[in-house]
Amino acid sequence: MKIDFTKVARKQLKGFGKAVQIILIKRINDLGKSGVDERKLQGFRQIFRSRVGNFRIVYRKTTNEIVVIQVGHRREIYRLLRGLLR
Repeated sequence: MKIDFTKVARKQLKGFGKAVQIILIKRINDLGKSGVDERKLQGFRQIFRSRVGNFRIVYRKTTNEIVVIQVGHRREIYRLLRGLLR
């Protein structure tokens, strides 16, 4: 499965420390596999989130591609999503 990033997500990921980046990238690479903690976001079409400690990875999933939309801390990610996707 192909994984792509939006410009916003790429910039957010670079803003974290190296240790957090490694953990998040590992989870992003595992998103296409079964058994990964993912939940559909209410009020959005085909938008999912994956929880990694206090961080969230928000992405759009299709049959052959995953597009990472936002990566951030749990206290601010949902506020950022409201303005971006609706």
